[in-house]
Amino acid sequence: MDRHITHPQAAAPEEYTGGFVLAPMAGYTDSAFRRICRSLGATCVVTEMTAAAGLSRGSAKTELLLGFADEERPIRVQLFGSRPEDFERAAGIVTAWNFSFVDINAGCPVKKVVSSGSGSALLRDIPRLLDIVRATASNTILPVTVKIRLGWSPDEPLPESLPSDLTEAGAKALAIHGRYRSDLFSGKARTGEIAAITRLSPIPVLASGESSSVESSIAFLRESRASGLLVGRGALGNPWIFRGLKGTGAGYPLPGELHSTVMEQLDMMAAYIPERHLYHIMRGHLVFYFRGFRGAPGFRNRAVRAESRSEIESLALEADLLLSGEHENAD
Repeated sequence: MDRHITHPQAAAPEEYTGGFVLAPMAGYTDSAFRRICRSLGATCVVTEMTAAAGLSRGSAKTELLLGFADEERPIRVQLFGSRPEDFERAAGIVTAWNFSFVDINAGCPVKKVVSSGSGSALLRDIPRLLDIVRATASNTILPVTVKIRLGWSPDEPLPESLPSDLTEAGAKALAIHGRYRSDLFSGKARTGEIAAITRLSPIPVLASGESSSVESSIAFLRESRASGLLVGRGALGNPWIFRGLKGTGAGYPLPGELHSTVMEQLDMMAAYIPERHLYHIMRGHLVFYFRGFRGAPGFRNRAVRAESRSEIESLALEADLLLSGEHENAD
């Protein structure tokens, strides 16, 4: 995987702001899965959320997390933190590593992140958020984007001036998760409120918060009036959703594809994950791949105990046959 490339080229903002982007999900959107999604039509992919402070200190673990392959481009690196100086240093580092965009996370609602003043906590400290955007933009030629929510709570929504203020600070695009921090991940995403922010924004807006199926994702994009869509949990176990969204094929695996995709992902992961951790990590993906067909719970129960390539291949072959049969019967 590429790392430490010293001749960065800024990507065109529309490569991120249009189409269907794989959202960052901790523990899932590593290089192998990102490559799978790009091959199936994802417009752009995003790294797992990475601490700007750890990157600016030269953390080896953080550097490993940010390895990527050329076929993942355009790829956006997402940083979180609370100190502008950390973002400034981190921006210079990831620019030299030839990422396509730099994203600032001001939307993560997880308590551990928020308690450090990062993620959604920045929605309660807009001056600090703007300082972070300025600091990041000051040390990179790459487009800077910002991931936000609708606000801290319905009683503390975003100020109407925020899209313009972020633009003035240097942001080139916004991604808006259609919930408040107080919602966490529950309840229906509010498309009307995303649309209201989109109308106020001088820069493109991506919508986030609903990607359970091709149909629901298309409706969500249309109702939010955004220029593009961040696809999160709907892609786990179903990277074919990108093919369906682009209209280039079925939004589910065709016969043989479940097996071939699972094994391709496993083999790519084996290139950079030690074997003692490989099967444990892959099991997390298998529980998502083994959904939506009769007998799936049994496959998931077996998957969480898989400890070898041969076990995973056997499970994937069996599941593929069952899933293929259900699609044939549906046709």
